[in-house]
Amino acid sequence: MTSTKSKLTRRKLLAAGLAAPFVSSMPWVICPTHANEVVKLQFMYPVGVSGDINKLVTGMIADFNAAHSGIEVEAIYAGSYDNTEQKVITSLGVGEPPAMWLPINSSLQTFLGLDALEDVTEQAKADDIYSDFIGGFLDTAVSDGRLYGLSFQPSTPVLYYNKDAFAAAGLSKTPENWDELFDAAKALTIRDGSELKRWGLIIGGGWHDWMFEAYCRQNGLLPWEKDKVLWDRPEAVEALQFWKQMVDAGCMAPASTWQGSANDFMAGTTAMLYHSTGSLTNLRTSSPFKVGVAFMPKRKNWGASQGGGPIMIAKKQSDAAKRAAWTFARWMTSTDVQANWGKATGYLAVRKSSWETDLMKSYVAEVPEAKVALDQAQYSGAFLQVPAYSRARDLLKSAIDRTLTGEIEAGAALTDAAAETNREIARVMRRRG
Repeated sequence: MTSTKSKLTRRKLLAAGLAAPFVSSMPWVICPTHANEVVKLQFMYPVGVSGDINKLVTGMIADFNAAHSGIEVEAIYAGSYDNTEQKVITSLGVGEPPAMWLPINSSLQTFLGLDALEDVTEQAKADDIYSDFIGGFLDTAVSDGRLYGLSFQPSTPVLYYNKDAFAAAGLSKTPENWDELFDAAKALTIRDGSELKRWGLIIGGGWHDWMFEAYCRQNGLLPWEKDKVLWDRPEAVEALQFWKQMVDAGCMAPASTWQGSANDFMAGTTAMLYHSTGSLTNLRTSSPFKVGVAFMPKRKNWGASQGGGPIMIAKKQSDAAKRAAWTFARWMTSTDVQANWGKATGYLAVRKSSWETDLMKSYVAEVPEAKVALDQAQYSGAFLQVPAYSRARDLLKSAIDRTLTGEIEAGAALTDAAAETNREIARVMRRRG
């Protein structure tokens, strides 16, 4: 990340009053000035977007530690969301989980099935969590009316576009529906004979199942229920057929990687990119052209799927560790920390009050693209909240990939993936009783 003005520095946090010891009358919040010994915690987290976010997170944790003499948090970077989930599950299996971790929100049912999560509903009710958090973000950590984490870095996919390429192609507006998206992708694709110079559109690989759920939502379908997936429904099949149509027309890349797709956009080898809003700052500051951000085009309605994740607290640890973990989670999701984090990354600040700070107001005035994902979030919901979600994601990604390469038709691929996923969900639910 090249912008130094967006760094979460200790000086900024001190100025905001966030580096002062967290003293509270709430019994679950540790008071460092009264603690007899340092409570040591491990926090395992991923980096799911482009840019140097790892340095930002470790800097935030260093600032927290400096401000809380009774708590010492060790930052453990675990790689991707998938890597983080697997490492936490492994540590749970040997009885040595980290005190806290940051998974993708879809893993909620997995960790609940392992009886791994501390219920923080009462702490949140006694605090300002329910009144100040943006409701849809908090809901990604709710199951059966109980809260099991504090949303830290919610995101939705957005449509990034190269403004210079749009101007050169004579496109005066961004696409608002699938038909307009297809037309724009064709107009923006450049070939020199048989050699491709620029794709019109790339959908970021690795998380294209997340994007696909957004397409289903745009076509009027929430493609899962609590105990099954609905990928074989006509609305889902139509969405994948639309992707294949763009691939067959030669204006959309049939495959990509997550980081590679961001690099392609910044290099100018694709004109439009579906990627996380968490990549906003990096894409905007690292691209040699003007970057625009728009809602994902709709079919029947606007629709998006929420990514990112909450900070979750391990259930099986000492009460002192739980209190300290809550203090950390509460600090990381506090008003000013979230405002700084949102500006530095593009992730959506989770608190209403964060968007009312002078920092965020001036940032949005300077970079109106920063508010696009927040506005789109009102049409979004949690991503794939089913048991066995990791297996479900693998099966869906395979179905999409096989379809786009021409190995199988969309309807058959999604029907097979849905059937196998639903068998796995039923097996997991039977095992849990």
